[in-house]
Amino acid sequence: MQLLNVITARSVWLFDIAELNPRGKALFPDLFEWLKEAYDFQKVPSSLTDVDDTKAFVFSNGQYQAKEEIFVHVELKIYNDGLMANTQSSTRDTDRFLEDVLISASAEFSLNFRPEMIRKRLYLSELNVFSLKHFANPGFEKFATKIAQATSSNGPFDFEFGGVSFWPRQSFPPLAVAAFHFERKLNTDRDQHKYFSRAPLQTDDHLQLLTDFEGELMA
Repeated sequence: MQLLNVITARSVWLFDIAELNPRGKALFPDLFEWLKEAYDFQKVPSSLTDVDDTKAFVFSNGQYQAKEEIFVHVELKIYNDGLMANTQSSTRDTDRFLEDVLISASAEFSLNFRPEMIRKRLYLSELNVFSLKHFANPGFEKFATKIAQATSSNGPFDFEFGGVSFWPRQSFPPLAVAAFHFERKLNTDRDQHKYFSRAPLQTDDHLQLLTDFEGELMA
């Protein structure tokens, strides 16, 4: 399984934001301006009421130096119960970005961040990948033929098995876990061998799982 590109590498760190600022120091607008300057965000909240439909403060189109001379695009959302960040490189970079935000902001504004405050870390990985193998299941192929026969009045359309999903048996808010998806990439045909996958995993773990998927379920 070969990586084509990372679509989303999301990290969610859950903790009580209020514990960062136990004595309620006034941080607006200084904190927002500092974040804008520190990470070159092109869009930042204009006021304490400027939130999105999920009630988050959104900082978008920023940059974070992941390695020497390597910058990655970042998005940050601040909630009452934690932080969410996206990159298009890896969740490892996203975690480092969140850690940098918390440590640097704490130093700048005398906040009270401790790593043990983080009670939960959640991840979402979305990848486009390439594989020369195809789904290997004669039963699905036979059923695809039945679909084609049943819809023959609409035209000579062929059908084939295009994807699979695995859902957690129990997944409820606020800690709902995303399903695992693997399917042909949208608007591509079989001969292009391109696939899309989503998983509630770190990027490297997702890629390893896809390698296992390819070896066990594709031929």
